[in-house]
Amino acid sequence: MIGIILVGDYMHRILFLILFLYTFLFFTLTYTPANVLGTSTYRYWEEDKFGTANIENKIEIKTQTAFDQKEIEEHEIIPYETKYEKDNDMEYGTEKVINEGEDGLKTYKYLLTYWVDEIIDKTLTSTSIEDPTDEVIAKGTKIIWKIFSTPDVGRIKYWYKMRVWATKYDANCIGCTGRTYSGTEVKKGVCATDPKVIPLGTNFYVEGYGLCRAEDIGGAVKGEKIDLGYKDASRGEWRTGYTNIYLLTTAPEE
Repeated sequence: MIGIILVGDYMHRILFLILFLYTFLFFTLTYTPANVLGTSTYRYWEEDKFGTANIENKIEIKTQTAFDQKEIEEHEIIPYETKYEKDNDMEYGTEKVINEGEDGLKTYKYLLTYWVDEIIDKTLTSTSIEDPTDEVIAKGTKIIWKIFSTPDVGRIKYWYKMRVWATKYDANCIGCTGRTYSGTEVKKGVCATDPKVIPLGTNFYVEGYGLCRAEDIGGAVKGEKIDLGYKDASRGEWRTGYTNIYLLTTAPEE
């Protein structure tokens, strides 16, 4: 009797083991996951009424994660440069754009990793550069002498006309010596200029003032500005403002 019970228990264990192995192999061999995250598809087969496993079924399981990734681009403008070329056939002081400038572009591509809505990693994946196109401007160097009729000194021959901001000054100030930078006396007909624009020693005509010679400089006289000299500026008729001047000498060599 005891032997029969032991044999029955032994057979029960063998049947349980066989059933477990069958179930394990069935799920291992027939279920095929398509994705780890998102929507996963599992396939399995059922037997038809004749006992043939040829009926395919699918189960879709949707899974979610708090992680996410996204690609972005960031751009950096590369400014174009301006280059000048001398043109001996163009009049001095004139300019002409030969080639339009165009900015370049540097593009950075990043892969962002999110945890919920927070960026936890930013990885640079690639960089590309579109080079800028230089702007090219032609500058005229040809000196063309012209004639201008003035109301006070008659006809003058000039090579360049400029529009400048003009003020007036004299030597009646604290610390003034009464002499110009060149050592001459401050009076009407003597002017202060920016030597980088109008070199010292240049003779020019100022509309509303008359003939003038660049013999002085000044801390506030920069760029296209001039200071008109007077013996006594308080009696000078000049009012600060824009005016035209005509350069009579020191024309640059072509």
